[in-house]
Amino acid sequence: MLQGVSHSLTTDIILDVPYYNQGNTNWCLYYCLTMMFNYNGQNLETWEMADYFDSGYYDTFSEQYNPADTELEEYAEQICTLKVKKTIWGLTIKDFDNETFDDIIKSNINNGQPVLMAFQYMNSDGVKEGHAILAVGYDEQFVYLTDSSGAITKGLFGSDNGYIAVPISWQDFNEKLVNNISPSNMAYTIEIISEAPENSADGSIYLTDRSDRGFSCLTFTNRYEENDIGLLRFDGTYENGYCIVDGNDLNNTRKPEESDSMSVYFTVGNPTSEENRYTVICQLQDTETGKFIDGFDYTTSFDLSAYNTISKGVNYSNRLHSIDSVNYRVVITLFNDDTEEIDSIAIDVFD
Repeated sequence: MLQGVSHSLTTDIILDVPYYNQGNTNWCLYYCLTMMFNYNGQNLETWEMADYFDSGYYDTFSEQYNPADTELEEYAEQICTLKVKKTIWGLTIKDFDNETFDDIIKSNINNGQPVLMAFQYMNSDGVKEGHAILAVGYDEQFVYLTDSSGAITKGLFGSDNGYIAVPISWQDFNEKLVNNISPSNMAYTIEIISEAPENSADGSIYLTDRSDRGFSCLTFTNRYEENDIGLLRFDGTYENGYCIVDGNDLNNTRKPEESDSMSVYFTVGNPTSEENRYTVICQLQDTETGKFIDGFDYTTSFDLSAYNTISKGVNYSNRLHSIDSVNYRVVITLFNDDTEEIDSIAIDVFD
């Protein structure tokens, strides 16, 4: 990846923006912001942002954030020390052509920064939807989009190229999104005007909440009663932005117990143009002493092709009965081939 500010480009460029999937949440905006901010050297978790804005699990796109206020700009500057610029298209800017909009993408990427774009559009069933995506690259033929759910890259454009840096022709992009912007069909862009990072991410690791579909990245199953399940659920109305809930009643919390079998599933994303080798270490940590708990270390190494993701996991069977701590933490760390830590996750679990 070419780095720095005010690039003078004669060839195409795709930025190495870390990838996170929104799972079953509605938080496309927060996931795109997390990707942008972490690309710029932050260490944010999406659920922390949802907690800051007090966004519930079922909050719709419009309930997550009001583009007419300045909360996001204040968050970026106060929490992340980043300056952002927001532009509302279709309301404050009514008269523009495709070239004007497309130049926003090109100029930011030339300067080493991705662009967040939030659109309203009609899905294949003729229903209006709203979704946020990132433009992470471009060349003469394509704009390269990273999508936290695939709602636009897969759902609108029918691409089978995954979720990261998906090539979409400029013609399709403009016809299906930009051309439809109007006062009744607004869009907005968020640009980071701070200096681009000198180094970008080699990879990312995340947990996915799909608890509405009966599956979670962090699962506690009673070994004696298989229908008794606890699932990790991201929800900004909880104190930490997440909680373990009852799989049979997602509105109720469920405390993990020593009779549970715990499973941890994580996903690694490779946002670069080359195949990379990664190592992941999953551990349990006593939150009171800070010490890692014996018997829970899980390590796996693998190769991952460019612009791709892979999911892996571990089942700890009956080992929870050996934990003496009341409170413990699941810690998952991602390393590159040089054994340098490049990303991590920490989820507090209350016994």
